[in-house]
Amino acid sequence: MILPVAVSTVIKVLNLPNDARITSVFSEHEDRVMTLLERFSDPLAWEDLLNESVEKNQQSSYKFAYCYLLLANTIQFLNLKTIGEGIIKTTGFDSNSTELLTGAEIASWQKRLEIDALEMIKEYLSESGYARYRELKMGVRVQRTKACLI
Repeated sequence: MILPVAVSTVIKVLNLPNDARITSVFSEHEDRVMTLLERFSDPLAWEDLLNESVEKNQQSSYKFAYCYLLLANTIQFLNLKTIGEGIIKTTGFDSNSTELLTGAEIASWQKRLEIDALEMIKEYLSESGYARYRELKMGVRVQRTKACLI
């Protein structure tokens, strides 16, 4: 099966430590990412992908898109300061001094990861996928309106 990508592969693609907390968070969010990918994908492309009747390029594109969306949708949970580390921005001379990502930095990174994911599967996007891509790139939500003659 092409999707979902195994958590161990996601960890390797994203160059993250194989930490039980990370794998647990990723495992809990797999369904959300699958739902997003289905929503953003052209129905025929999605069906072909699930039936594994796609070319290697499309498989690779979806693999990376899945990984980027998984990180984008979990980064705020991975950054929480817990007994473990979180996503560390800087480490001071003192090993006890660390600085985690701010809310604005997380939002910026999430946006960049989602753009990267959608760019990976750009040729397979549905209309709503393109709308989301444009919204992220342009910073505005594109709404369709119906014109009527009076």
